[in-house]
Amino acid sequence: MKKISCAILFAMLLSGAAVASAADYPDRPIDLVIPYAPGGGADIATTAFKDKVAKIVGQPLISNFKPGAGGATGSAFVAQAKADGYTFLVGSNSPLIIAPLTKKGTGYTLADFTPVCNISAVPLVWCVKEDSPYKTMPEFIQAAKTKKMKYSTYGVLTAAHICMEALGRAAKFQAVHIPYSGASTAMSAALGGHVDIAIASGSAGMAGPGKLRILAIAEDKRLAAYPDVPTLKELGYPVYGLTYFGLWAPKGTPRERIQKVYEAHRKVAEVNGAEIAEILKNVEHTMLVLSPEELGKTYQADFEFQKKMIGEMGALIK
Repeated sequence: MKKISCAILFAMLLSGAAVASAADYPDRPIDLVIPYAPGGGADIATTAFKDKVAKIVGQPLISNFKPGAGGATGSAFVAQAKADGYTFLVGSNSPLIIAPLTKKGTGYTLADFTPVCNISAVPLVWCVKEDSPYKTMPEFIQAAKTKKMKYSTYGVLTAAHICMEALGRAAKFQAVHIPYSGASTAMSAALGGHVDIAIASGSAGMAGPGKLRILAIAEDKRLAAYPDVPTLKELGYPVYGLTYFGLWAPKGTPRERIQKVYEAHRKVAEVNGAEIAEILKNVEHTMLVLSPEELGKTYQADFEFQKKMIGEMGALIK
């Protein structure tokens, strides 16, 4: 019987360990870092999935809230976490893409994360007061070419701010940006007549009779909640402002562990999709489960768009 070399034996042992590691994962709770305060869209979307996912993977998924710096605090925490498949970020475009392009000292870039899966998405909406003279988006744009309009968003260099600037460039008008501390206050500004139009992620229940009228959404297709509201794409302006909420792992996390978590979310979406969609509808999110590859491509495309726009706005950090 031939002797097995030490190198071959070592390789066999490593291979066996890898198989065992993949089969045994997870053997303890998984930490989901949510970089926002409890009760928001990210929390609700995560909660809609996590207990059902836990039953599939055999371990609980624990929500760990680390708000601060618009999501950058929690994102930095995960970027520096051990890449073992037990710590994931519930990330979105703003902290993962916009923050590293516009703020110094975030401690991370998009390249420090590995995509796992997307779970939901929410579009930007353009809203005016119901008694506004502008009944459609084309009417607003036409007026904005002759009158200096004021628009509100939930902050400087947010997705809403950048997308409105992109729309202005595409439609050839300039408007005055009035930033507020959040989406609800930005929309309240429009409701109170302090600005001509507000741009925010969802209408937060502020659209309807006697409230705000949605003129357009930044999406590929119309929303079921607002079937009569056109997309900017339909109107001839390819401006997208979809915020994607999904799971991201520290760079270097084993592929088989990422795949296992993604497959569990995909299965939950297949079996419990109608129930989850109804839950997400309350915060104007759409259930959207994307594979690691799909999520990576989506964010790369958004990264290129945001980098270009932020550069044109003169806000790209050196």
